[in-house]
Amino acid sequence: MPPLRTAATLILIALLPACNRTPQAALDPQSAANTFFAALESGSAQAAYSSAAFGFQAAQSLDGFQSNAQSLGIIGGKPPTWTGKQIMSDEADLTGSLLNHDGQPVTLAVTMTKDGDAWKLFALKTAAGVDAAAENHFTIVGRETGFNDVYHQPMPDPAHIDDLVQATMAKFNDAIIDGSFHAFYLSVSQQWREGQRATGDAAGGITEKILQNHFQGFIDNKVNIAAVANLKPVYDVPPLITEDGLLQLKGHFNTRPYQLNFDLDYIYELPYWKLFGIDLTLTQ
Repeated sequence: MPPLRTAATLILIALLPACNRTPQAALDPQSAANTFFAALESGSAQAAYSSAAFGFQAAQSLDGFQSNAQSLGIIGGKPPTWTGKQIMSDEADLTGSLLNHDGQPVTLAVTMTKDGDAWKLFALKTAAGVDAAAENHFTIVGRETGFNDVYHQPMPDPAHIDDLVQATMAKFNDAIIDGSFHAFYLSVSQQWREGQRATGDAAGGITEKILQNHFQGFIDNKVNIAAVANLKPVYDVPPLITEDGLLQLKGHFNTRPYQLNFDLDYIYELPYWKLFGIDLTLTQ
């Protein structure tokens, strides 16, 4: 395994602009979002993917993005209609809807980020129907709800929680460096792998191939997060054990030049807490 690297070298590959001039369509967040969806409307998932922010691309491969977009029917769909907009200096949130290629409504919640003078899509949440609660189908792996767990464990102490996050980050970084999620897959909870809770309830199963495909963008872009081993996790919300028995840890590491954000779920499998869901993103 390569030696630890400093936060300054966290990102090994930067995406370079194709030219020095910012396209007119990227000068404001709504126009940039419309350009993203126009590429999907024309059938070009690659053009939409290429126009998105680095953090969006790093969270998934082009194939994974295209597969999810096809499943949602937004490739070949109609242009979006925006009903809500909140713009800050370097981030904007847009809400609205579109009709997919089958003519069915899809709710949209989009986060745009500033990249130099250009606005780019950073996060995309969708849901079938109008005014439905949008979910992030493009970065979250393993998120499932509605479980009934017979095991109700006490909250681990702060040091144990930090150790859980650091162990997951170390295994994830090994998988990225090795270009293989085989060992990482074997370390996650049995209930997540099998798609079956200890109660007998159905759960969202995971396979090694799903993990590999979902995080191929990290491998392709040679992202290295070894520097987080020397940093303490910062929790954006207090650690929580849900009614479903999931330990939820959401926060970030103060890495540079990109901040590493984590959203992790763990389930207790005697005698350890084991990973049940993972979402990692990079933001400026």
